[in-house]
Amino acid sequence: MSQKALSVVALVLGLCIVNAANAHHPPLMDYCSALTFTGEVERIEWRNPHVELLIRADDGESHFVSWLNPQQLSRADIDRDTIRAGDRVTVTVGTREDAVVPRPKLLAAITKLSDGWEWSQTPQGC
Repeated sequence: MSQKALSVVALVLGLCIVNAANAHHPPLMDYCSALTFTGEVERIEWRNPHVELLIRADDGESHFVSWLNPQQLSRADIDRDTIRAGDRVTVTVGTREDAVVPRPKLLAAITKLSDGWEWSQTPQGC
């Protein structure tokens, strides 16, 4: 295969990888105008690429929240028993720049009210 053909193949593969990496990420979140609420974890799903929570806030609104991936949480000593369905939590999430389309909110901080356990990820650029 010629050098030019190899370059074209490498470029196409590179673009496919970048596109696949961006496919599951929500649009940019603005942690500087974050939303904080208290509610009950209705569901938590431990799967790649992100652990996902469904939280019903005290005002009755449900929030779909995206956390880190299971491997990152494991390295932080967070496992399936840390947060469970039924736990009451206070969370801070990054808000979407375009909140018209309901998408996952990105978790910035979570506190389990029963025992005070907490996790947070420092927002950048605020």
